[in-house]
This record gives sequence, structure tokens and C-alpha cells, in this order.
Amino acid sequence: MKVNHNIAAVLANQRLQTTENKLSASVGKLSSGYKINSAKDNPAGFAIAHKMNTQLRGLDRASDNAMDGVSAIETAEGALVEVTNMLQRLRELAVQSANDTYTLEDREAIQKEVDKLQDEIQRISRDTEFNKQSLLDGTFDTRAYSNTDGVSARLLSDEVPAGPYTFKINGIAERATLTSAAVNITAFGAAPGVAETFKMAVNDVSVEISTADTFETAYGKIRDAAEKSGVEALYDNTTNTITFLSEEYGSKYSIDIAVSTDTGKNILGLGTTTFAAGKDADITLDLTAPSKFKNTATCTGDGEYVKITDRGGFEMTIKVDNDEYQKIMNDDTESLAGTTTTIDVKGFGYMSLQIGANENQIMNVRIPDMSLDSMGIVELNYLTHEGSSEAITKIDDALAYVSSARSKLGAYQNRLDYTISSLDITNESLTEAYSRIVDVDMAEEMTNYTQYNVLQQAGVSVLAQANDLPQTVLQLLQ
Repeated sequence: MKVNHNIAAVLANQRLQTTENKLSASVGKLSSGYKINSAKDNPAGFAIAHKMNTQLRGLDRASDNAMDGVSAIETAEGALVEVTNMLQRLRELAVQSANDTYTLEDREAIQKEVDKLQDEIQRISRDTEFNKQSLLDGTFDTRAYSNTDGVSARLLSDEVPAGPYTFKINGIAERATLTSAAVNITAFGAAPGVAETFKMAVNDVSVEISTADTFETAYGKIRDAAEKSGVEALYDNTTNTITFLSEEYGSKYSIDIAVSTDTGKNILGLGTTTFAAGKDADITLDLTAPSKFKNTATCTGDGEYVKITDRGGFEMTIKVDNDEYQKIMNDDTESLAGTTTTIDVKGFGYMSLQIGANENQIMNVRIPDMSLDSMGIVELNYLTHEGSSEAITKIDDALAYVSSARSKLGAYQNRLDYTISSLDITNESLTEAYSRIVDVDMAEEMTNYTQYNVLQQAGVSVLAQANDLPQTVLQLLQ
């Protein structure tokens, strides 16, 4: 028997400490609901659980991101609904104005509504925003950069790959131009008894002129008639000539002047040349590397625009500014004709939605520019039969453009709806796996707690008895 070292008490105390540690751990699990409360509980499980938790939180945020994307797309599509309605109204007015039962005054009233509708379409394209970000002004469209001032890419289909596109400008768009011979100004102001009256028509708009008029009065009539037919009439007092210019550029725009009498033709200097047509921009594609144009691509000029198409849905529209615009905007009198230009298409500019928990798990949403220029309806002239008929075709093209954009936005929205569902399902499955690692089984842990609690009480009792054992040595001293 030993007094200095009570081995029985030491052993009992060690067992009691072990039981208390397990009991404390069990109490921690029961009170928190987690199986792993610190790394020492399960080092491997702790690392796996934290990685899963990172994924779960990322999936939650990605689902919210996708829903924000749906909201942005709904905002853009909602604005385009109104644009579509206004384009339909513009087309209805074009069909109405193309009917020659309407007078010029009627068409002028129609033109006023047309101008206001165009202003509103332009405003919507500029001011439609989501979270203070413009949606329809081309902010989230494909980026394309030109190395030549006055040349730009106005429309790129989704099938246009990134890279350089090189071409040579053979000719720029021109307005229809017709210049009279010298006007016989002295023929005007004749006495009423000897004055002659004749009619002059600029395209479809006619006006009656009398030699009893002053030249200023006669020119005012010609100028107003020309304006209503989409033509400018500019008098040069140095040469006494009148130059007629179509307001728009391209081969679709022409000037057709008719004077009813030979006297009128001679006075106005319009006895020989009475017809002129504009010209379209013309380019030649560079098919050699690094230019990405292929030998199957075709070009079609339409005023200042050149449309390039190829197989597989490739479509690019290039705008070549006219010389007059270049001079005004860039103080540059040098013509673009003969210039070689490269347009570099960049693979960015989209609205990138982070729809996954990890890097590069994104969805790119492209929202095209919805300005009047992009839709090709900057100038709509409803004052003449020809202008109204042409407007019908222009608006049909604009409607197709908007419908295509709305269709893509709808496809994006449907994809995001499926993305949200997929993210939610993944989140649910991953949460279940995460729960199996970190969540405690309360029934099982309660059983452990009861066991450790009983063992603790027993350990305390045994330790008390072990501490009493040295007292038996006293009996040997009696």
C-alpha cells in the first residue's frame, strides 16, 4: 500500500476527464445543431464542408444574378413593345399617305405625327435604363472600331466572329444632283396682258408659275415645291442657275423635273437635263489574311450603307459618310473614295451575367442599338407618293429588326428561367450533402449525451472512493 501516489485516483481522474471532454463536445453539438463546430471535430469534413458552403453561397448569389438579368431583359423588351407599336403606326400612316386621294396639306399633317413618333422612338432608345445603365443605345452591343474617320459598322449579326475586316472604298454615296442652265430672270415681271403661265413639277409636286411673278416669287414657289418632294432647290446668283439636290443619298433617290411649256423650259433653263439619280456607296472586300471576309461574301449598297452578307447568318452593315458630312463634322475635304479601311470587331460589349458560383460561368446578353439610324428610318418623307411608298419598305425592315431583337431577348429570358431552375436544384442537392457532413443527428447525439452524463456521474463517485483508499493505511499504525 502506497500513500504518496494514489494510482487508483489518478486512473479514475483520467477517465473522468475523458468523459467530461466527450460530454462537453456532445453539449456543444446539441446546443449548436452542428456535428462539426471546430476543425478538430473532423479536419477532413471541416475542409469539405467549408468548400461546399462557398459553393452554396455562390449558387444563391448566382440565382439572384440570373433573376436580375431577367428583370433587365424584361425592361428592354417592354420598351421594344412600345417601339413596335409606334413602328406599326408609322407603317399605317405610310400606307395612308401613299394614297393620292390625300392632298399635300393632308400629308403635311401626317408628316407632323411621323416626326413626333420618330422623336419618341429615339428617346426610348436613348433613355431606357436598368439600374442607371442604358439598355437600347448600343451600350451592350458588339464593339467594332474603324481606323478611318467617317466609316463605321452599324449592324453586326451574332454570327460575325471577332477579328479585322478590311475593304476598299470605291465610291461614296451621292445625292441626285441636277443643275439648270442660266435662268432668264428678265423674263419675269411681265405685264399681265403678255404674261405666260406654265406648270413645273418636281417629282410629284407641281406648282404654277407666271412670268408676271417676280423672280423671287417664282423661285419661292419652286423652292417650296422641291422641299415638299424631298429635294433642295438652291439658287446661285453668280451663275443664275438653280441646283436641285435630293435630301437623301443613294440610287433610290432621284429628281424628275417636268415643265409644261417650251417657254417655261427656256426661262428656267430646264430644256435639256430633267432627270438625275443618286449613287450608293461602293466597296470592295479584301479577301486576304488577316482580313476575315470570305470569298462567298456579297455586298449591296443602299445610300451611305453597304450591307455585307455571307453564309451561316453572317451580316454586317457599314456606313460610309458622305463628303459633305465629313467636311462638317471633321473639317476634312478629302473624299473617302479610294480609302482602305479596317474595322476591328471585338468579342466584348455584351451584358455579362454571372450565373454560376465559379469563374467564367457567365452568360452574355447582347442588346442591339435601337436608334433610328440603326433601324434605317432616320429620314421618312410622307409628303409625296414615292416617299410614302418607300417608307413602307423602310418600316418593314425596321419592324423585322426590332422583332429579331425581341425574339433574341425572349430566348435569353427563357434560358435564364431554366438557369434559375438548374441553380436551385443544384443548390438543393448540395445543401443535402452539406447537411450530412455538418448537421448533427439529434437523436443519436442525445443518446451519446446520456451515456457520457452517466459515465461522468459514475466517474465522480469512483474518484471519491479512490481518494479514500489511502486512509486505510492508518489502520496499520494502530
